[in-house]
Amino acid sequence: MKILIKLISSILVALILLSFTCGQNSVEIFGKLKPKKSEINVSRLRILVKTNNLILAETITDTFGKFKLKFISKTNDKIDFYCIGIGSDTIFLKRIVNIQTDSLNLAFSLPVKYKLNLKGKVICPICKKADKVFKIIYINTNPYIGVGAKEIDNGVYDMSNVKLKQEKYTPIELSRYSCQRDSIKF
Repeated sequence: MKILIKLISSILVALILLSFTCGQNSVEIFGKLKPKKSEINVSRLRILVKTNNLILAETITDTFGKFKLKFISKTNDKIDFYCIGIGSDTIFLKRIVNIQTDSLNLAFSLPVKYKLNLKGKVICPICKKADKVFKIIYINTNPYIGVGAKEIDNGVYDMSNVKLKQEKYTPIELSRYSCQRDSIKF
């Protein structure tokens, strides 16, 4: 019986000590997605936090695009934030190096704001270079609509005044550029 009590007490002491060491590096992120266009739906999107291609935390946004994440960070870690769920894109949001606090409030714009170098070329937000950044082109596959057809008899239409009009194309994907070096879309 004494051995069982010693074993249980040593396990409890170990758990208490481990909880204090893990709690010191814990980071809590309160965030919000800010779409540039009002028609972009930011509810139920997945937000990922990665470092060294390992997922540290994952959550889903609420109806207003707000989210909350909690993860353990090491000093000098490069923390990358990604958004998944808009079309087929995994959009890079931001990189934070060496988080110094235990709580952050962040706001991410969708699509991500990009910077230009002196030559007018888009710079990758991770490597800060423009030589491997390429513009993403989405192909317009929306159908044409026939406007101006008139019904003459039951099921017979006059097609002489029909004009083909293509519907307005609004791509579901938001990323506009890709960096081959870092394998990201932004």
